[in-house]
Amino acid sequence: MKEKIKKVFHKDNIQWVNEHYILFCLYESLALNLILESVSRHSLLRALLYVIQRPVMFVFNALILLLFFGVGSIFRRRIMYNAIVFILLLALGITNGILLCFRTTPFAAVDFLLITSAVRIVKLYLSPIVIGLILFAILASVVLSVVLGLKMPKYQGKLHILATLAIAVIYTFSLIGINRLLIVCGVATENFSNLADAYHDYGFPYCFANSIINLGMEKPDDYSPELIENVVQDSLNAPFPVNPLEPGMGNGVMGGINAPGGIGAAPSGKDPEPTGEPEGENDQPDNAQTGGMPNIIFVQLESFFDPYTVAGLEFSQDPIPFYRELTGQYTTGRLYVPSVGAGTANTEFEILTGMNLDFFGPGEYPYKTILKSTTCESIANNLKALGYTAHAIHNNDGTFYDRHIVFSQLGFDTFTPIEYMYNVERNVNGFAKDEILVGEILKAMDSTQGEDIVYAISVQAHGEYPSQRLDDEEPIFIRYTDLSMEYAWSYYVNQIAEDDRFVRELVTALEERGEPVLLVLYGDHLPYMNLETEDVEGGVLTATEYVIWDNIGLQKNDINLEAYQLSAKVLEEAGITQGILTKLHQSCMWDEDYLNKLEVLQYDMLYGDREIYGGINPYEATDLKLGIDEITVTAVAKEEEGLVYVYGTGFNEYSHVCVNGETQKTTYVEPGMLLIENSQLAAGDIVTVAQIGTDNITLGETAAYVCE
Repeated sequence: MKEKIKKVFHKDNIQWVNEHYILFCLYESLALNLILESVSRHSLLRALLYVIQRPVMFVFNALILLLFFGVGSIFRRRIMYNAIVFILLLALGITNGILLCFRTTPFAAVDFLLITSAVRIVKLYLSPIVIGLILFAILASVVLSVVLGLKMPKYQGKLHILATLAIAVIYTFSLIGINRLLIVCGVATENFSNLADAYHDYGFPYCFANSIINLGMEKPDDYSPELIENVVQDSLNAPFPVNPLEPGMGNGVMGGINAPGGIGAAPSGKDPEPTGEPEGENDQPDNAQTGGMPNIIFVQLESFFDPYTVAGLEFSQDPIPFYRELTGQYTTGRLYVPSVGAGTANTEFEILTGMNLDFFGPGEYPYKTILKSTTCESIANNLKALGYTAHAIHNNDGTFYDRHIVFSQLGFDTFTPIEYMYNVERNVNGFAKDEILVGEILKAMDSTQGEDIVYAISVQAHGEYPSQRLDDEEPIFIRYTDLSMEYAWSYYVNQIAEDDRFVRELVTALEERGEPVLLVLYGDHLPYMNLETEDVEGGVLTATEYVIWDNIGLQKNDINLEAYQLSAKVLEEAGITQGILTKLHQSCMWDEDYLNKLEVLQYDMLYGDREIYGGINPYEATDLKLGIDEITVTAVAKEEEGLVYVYGTGFNEYSHVCVNGETQKTTYVEPGMLLIENSQLAAGDIVTVAQIGTDNITLGETAAYVCE
């Protein structure tokens, strides 16, 4: 082996590479591209099949890789440069392959923006030893490349740096031109309605490069003030420009809607076929019994769907009997969501805003991009214009997907993450059980006198789904044709069975409360279980279910919906038209240019000139209040041996004492008492209590208490 290695690195071979560098890079690019596709597809055979079926895209992907390698021509130590680039590109491909073991969404550039969120859950998927080995392998490979590169003979010929850079620029523009030609010919596309399918059809380098370049929304070709005005006046029957903060924008509130054909699923990238007209006998809600506007509650159930729709999966008992009972009595249907196995925040985005994620760049998370810097129309903002108070609740980290920032941009008044919850029970996988949400939802409603919009996000059924039994007391037994997935399905099914009991408890509590309520229950995406389209009923992996329970006598009116249409459907049931996109979904669903109208309005609101609002964004970020209960410091007592007791209200396991701005090691004793060790505490010192998550980000802090 040693002799073979010496032969490979013989000075004659190294000299040939130095002198014929571009030719070597071409061979290397073809080889690396095959490796990347093999890793992405978890099979060399599938990668070879891809080469045979899509040879043009395979070669084009290799030419993309060649651009990165070819820049090494400007260096004398071009072999070292080449090795480092090879390792980094290979690392991206391996990352993609690893991620595809745990989710169906491939690795995209936007994942770098999610790195802080990913670090917190990666331990659920990979052991610390594996994580360490991966990091060590990458670091060792780079160091080895540098060391070997320094020992390799340098290129001795004349460097034509300016000429090489000029060629690189020309080559880049040539690639762009070829790309446009491939798009025109239908060989490639730049709009990926399904990221997993795009990576499969067009290859990893092309799609990953697109995810770097193609962020946000492209300006529609026909975007103009005149087009915006026509859509508003002719399609929405609203004045132009629009003041969305004025109650009853459009046809008014609680007056009923005469949308042609009602609301229904429209064709899009996620729903391959239109689902037809509504199935209910009465398209319009009868609000005569409401006596006023109802409270509206959304509960986004983590990875929830009907497991009976999975082929080959059998149960000892129905895991979701109450949910099934609700779907038999109340409005229900399939819900087409943006992704499979992951992407909770993107389903939230479509539900909350009524915007279609298909119009964004591949793999984008608006929570991590545009919504970090701008406000926009949302169901929270729409209902607040009618006097509602908007609450968000999530029994997981408040900073996950930057919700502690984004929910302010979306108009919520309060946000209660797990850092502000009490007596949280966890499942065997470490996630908070969803039953905690019942009390939190009621607490949010109790905190106001008027109507509430509550958006609750559950977490209990989140993966990683185990490959071995974690709990010997799982009451529901399952059998599955793929024996390797039985433990995973057993865990999942028993978690959603507990969610079913949580839903029953919530509905019972709302019934006893007696206030008019619309409760919307839906799954954010299917769980990641290595499912293929043929494994699920209907053959669509981006379909979950929803149901709208109410206590105001609405008629059952089943319909399949896209996620971005659900909020408009719920408001329609309540007789509410507030919101520009709400009216668009309610009144233009069956227009041939419905999606074009949605795209141009969506672009104008987020990236355009906001012509629809007269050029000014009318929405302001809220002063988001974290938690409902007040957290206070009322007294500080210094005891012997440097022990300090901090007294107050609202403390929990996430409460940390800060002295003069410095966080102290804190022991939680009870809701009214915390303990620290600080023998230096003196009169005049300032003590506060901060709520700090597992990522060490401070979410909130009490008023200062000055020690006496």
